[in-house]
Amino acid sequence: MVAFEAEVVDFFVDAVEVIGLPKSVAAIYGIIFAAPEPLTFADISNRLDLSKGSISQSLKVLREMGAVKEVSAIGERAARFVPDLELRALVSGFLRSKVLPQLARGSSRLADLESRAKAIRDDDPDKTRSRQERLEKLASWQRKGQTVIPLISKFFG
Repeated sequence: MVAFEAEVVDFFVDAVEVIGLPKSVAAIYGIIFAAPEPLTFADISNRLDLSKGSISQSLKVLREMGAVKEVSAIGERAARFVPDLELRALVSGFLRSKVLPQLARGSSRLADLESRAKAIRDDDPDKTRSRQERLEKLASWQRKGQTVIPLISKFFG
């Protein structure tokens, strides 16, 4: 890996810590982003010290997010990967593939949590009130997320 590629990989690895994606996803996007030509799976493997399974999974995540695209060269069987260079596409893909599904799962998990909390029989009214206040706060956050995230996704989409 050349110095420029290494610096770009480090840049993306540092950036994903904020959003909770695996470092391997960032490293692979970084190496594809930095490369002047489309890269094959073998190219990525040769440039990064990652297992084939990690590369495969990370490429799957990146494709689902729309962060990389597969291109093919005439007469070659191996897929090559190029980055999507538009910030709008990256943010929209991340929101669509990671955040929106999490919000959907959060609704059902919150309903389960509320059911379990109602089943708790506690003689201490302060604990019951505290639990209810926390559940109401979670429900408020969930509603706000369900309102704001789709708007942000549309803005970037």
